[in-house]
Amino acid sequence: MTQQTTSSAPVPAFLPDGCFARYATLDWDRAAYADVSEEGRRRKIIRMVSRAANAPVRVRHNFQVGSIDSSSGNGPTLHAHDYPEIFIPVRSGYFVDFGDRGRHRARLDTYDAFSLPLNVLRKFEATEVAPRESQMLSVFDTALDDAKQGIKVTPEIAAADAAAGLPQDFDISNDLLDFSTHEAEARHIARFADLKVEHVGGLLLRRLIATNDPRAALRTPHKIQLDFIEVPAGQLSDAYRSDCREVFVALEGQPQVLWNDKPVAMERLDVFSVAPQAQRAIGAAGNSRALLLRIRDLTNPR
Repeated sequence: MTQQTTSSAPVPAFLPDGCFARYATLDWDRAAYADVSEEGRRRKIIRMVSRAANAPVRVRHNFQVGSIDSSSGNGPTLHAHDYPEIFIPVRSGYFVDFGDRGRHRARLDTYDAFSLPLNVLRKFEATEVAPRESQMLSVFDTALDDAKQGIKVTPEIAAADAAAGLPQDFDISNDLLDFSTHEAEARHIARFADLKVEHVGGLLLRRLIATNDPRAALRTPHKIQLDFIEVPAGQLSDAYRSDCREVFVALEGQPQVLWNDKPVAMERLDVFSVAPQAQRAIGAAGNSRALLLRIRDLTNPR
């Protein structure tokens, strides 16, 4: 992954190696999938958290996080995963086609979330028209070293792609599931505007994913927890420690993480992996709220 020229602030030297990624310095991965540069499939992917040797965040996690930039008329082939995947648009919106032959469609607007269960076909397309692009976060709930190992297509999809001369780099399977748009909206899609806001330790907390916790919006089983956390402008949350590693992704404003009493400024889509024993508090510098996505790695207590 190459570096781009940027005026972003340097990563603080006091942080542990490999725990922080300054998103503005990252370039997209032209080998993320075999078809990312194909007409009709074009998309720019950056893996911020993965198990690749050159991953921006090199701390080992049991999930992966990436960003996708794409425009209307482009998107991946219809495919499935053998692990759950979460889509969260962070600029404009996306259509997601899913289920048998991709026959169902959902629209996601900014910060809406779709937790797609394993073995369900899906593809996505941006709502924006080039040259402007929509942008989305993708969270893979898997401990696989290479998330591509868990991607499947049907024999019919593989044959159609082959006939079109498109690259073939996924497994072929008929062991795929379907579910209705009603079930999707009831269990697997969360609308940001409808999320309940709780006041917890100086944070405005929106619980998105927490298996067996009825307060969470989504019902797809997961091994990770996801929350939106917000801090009003000029405020700082209570300090706390965690029983697992937590990853923060900056979404809006000027978030500042007070890490062991040392300030760490975050810019949009920066990623910060914080170990359980480290003390943290979340603040909002400037004149606007700070909004972050927090991912709790429940199976990673280190």
